[in-house]
Amino acid sequence: TAHYNNLVNTADSHNSLWLGNTTVGAGLPINYAIDDLRQSGDSIIELSGIFSGTLSWLFETYDGSSKFSELLLSALAQGITEPDPREDLSGRDVQRKLLILARKAGFELALEDIDCQNLVPEALQTLSTNDFLARANELDEYFATALSEANGKDACIRYVARFQHNQKTGISAKVSLEVLPQSDAFANLTPCDNIFQISSHWYQDNPLIIRGPGAGRDVTAGGLHSDLVKICQQLAHKQSQVKIKGIN
Repeated sequence: TAHYNNLVNTADSHNSLWLGNTTVGAGLPINYAIDDLRQSGDSIIELSGIFSGTLSWLFETYDGSSKFSELLLSALAQGITEPDPREDLSGRDVQRKLLILARKAGFELALEDIDCQNLVPEALQTLSTNDFLARANELDEYFATALSEANGKDACIRYVARFQHNQKTGISAKVSLEVLPQSDAFANLTPCDNIFQISSHWYQDNPLIIRGPGAGRDVTAGGLHSDLVKICQQLAHKQSQVKIKGIN
């Protein structure tokens, strides 16, 4: 937290421009939305959603007709997972993204303040990548049971990030596998899509939702281009202000 605050303060004190919309959601304007709400006088109460395109694909696709390990290996072959799928299954990527958004929303938070459910059994966490892949079938029983229990409730399983700020109880933050009703906004995504839900003082009864592809070269490049355009616009504005002062 101290390092992050130092970066922000240093950038501000030097009047520097520092944007990073693609750090979460690729080209989706989630960082912009939070910035705009705060700058307009709103305050964030809750942030939640499905922040991983990989985990979105896995749990939207997993219906019990194939074993979870088979889907995982298929996702690896298609380039949907990291070269070591444990990077995705650990939840750390989702944990980091929730941290970024919570800080963007104005809260002081450290990574360890966010509870993170690692979906990889402890016995498989320290293996080499090849050994893990050879034993990936050891994941099957856990996920088959979780899916069966969810199906019995006419529900589904999704890996969800949640941040909440309560005036009385303070901050709570976690990323974990959840059982959701089929009617939930997080339950019916296009595989690989991300979804972000923002609850604020202005958007309490009907939260603001941003949804779409959370990965991909085109959308990520578009997000970077958007940041560059904003920086160019701000630099041009600063230069015009300098010229006006010079005239005066």
